[in-house]
Amino acid sequence: MRTPAAAHAKAFGLLVLMLSPCAMAQTIPISDVEALYSALENPAYDGATLVLAPNTYNLSRKDAHDVDRTNLGRIELRRDMTLRGVVGDQSAVIINAHALPPESFPQNATDGPYAAIRLGRGQNSLEWLTVVDAWKGQANIDTGLQRLDPGSTTIRLDHVSSTGSARGLNVMNYGPATSGQHIDMEIVNSEFYDNDIGISQGARIGNFQGAVGSTIKIRMSGNHFWNQVQGCLIVNNNAVSSKVTVESLGNRYDHNSAGMIVIGALSSNSTRANGNTITVEIRGDSYVDNTGTVGTDRGGLIVLGTELASNAFAGGENNTVNIKMRDTFTLDNVNPDLVATGARFLAGQSATPTQNNKVTVEVKTFGPRRPVEQVNDVLPVGTKYGNTAKLIRN
Repeated sequence: MRTPAAAHAKAFGLLVLMLSPCAMAQTIPISDVEALYSALENPAYDGATLVLAPNTYNLSRKDAHDVDRTNLGRIELRRDMTLRGVVGDQSAVIINAHALPPESFPQNATDGPYAAIRLGRGQNSLEWLTVVDAWKGQANIDTGLQRLDPGSTTIRLDHVSSTGSARGLNVMNYGPATSGQHIDMEIVNSEFYDNDIGISQGARIGNFQGAVGSTIKIRMSGNHFWNQVQGCLIVNNNAVSSKVTVESLGNRYDHNSAGMIVIGALSSNSTRANGNTITVEIRGDSYVDNTGTVGTDRGGLIVLGTELASNAFAGGENNTVNIKMRDTFTLDNVNPDLVATGARFLAGQSATPTQNNKVTVEVKTFGPRRPVEQVNDVLPVGTKYGNTAKLIRN
């Protein structure tokens, strides 16, 4: 006959067996780059937190025996894994991707762009560290691993600095294989700066290249975006019936050519981008001294319902962008502080295939000055075809 204590012990043992890897997460100390690569290859570390000692971790395609590393030297987090530096000092741990060659960053129509650090399996976090110089890649950090984990992924960036690449961060559902997938992400107290290679962005967020019915939800708070062509780009690019929702709280955009650009649908070549939605709620953000000289769009906040970016007969229909702004500060931006356009085309294009795209910007309590604004239903100015841009002041 089993005693109550024995029965309880057995029940507890069964409970332990049922717990997810996250519930039994390990903390693994890491002191150098070889230990880091080894931990990333170990299936036993699914759900683990890798705690990196103060150091510069120089990534490389090959190991000491001249053998290609797994993932050609990229850092790809395991399922439910966290990578954490020194709490209280994000400069103490540096992930340096300068030595990774172009081969470490493949880009094609199936997989999309690659970054030095890749997230997106289950619940991944990157905390209290700096990532630098993926100058031969498409970004320092991306969420591309969600392609390998269909459904939904949850990602957190906390006190991360990212600099020296074409983009500090890519948050993307990319390609038909990500149709119907969802990214839920939080970006807090992080810095994206001096990502200045080409038409660069501090962060690029959106659904891309044939994604259908894909969604992204972003909460950004206390971040700083500076010294890029575009501080932050939010876009549905050649996507269909996809959605991006952003909550932006107390973020700063300065010394870029454009602070933030929002494009409900971007279409090019013969691909149409129809039925997409972007919703952005902005509270306490600032757009200051965005005066860079590179790029078509310059200023504080630029919002487009749709843009046709090639001469092919493409266009986009029924795309919607809704922006709500409260307690937002603008000062000394080149051109307008706030631009809202329903639809934009290249010179000489017909607007006929680009119809019923809507932009609504609702503004409350700007301060200390009213922004310089530019609002157009269509550009170039002409027949509207149901494209509208509306500015509402409360």
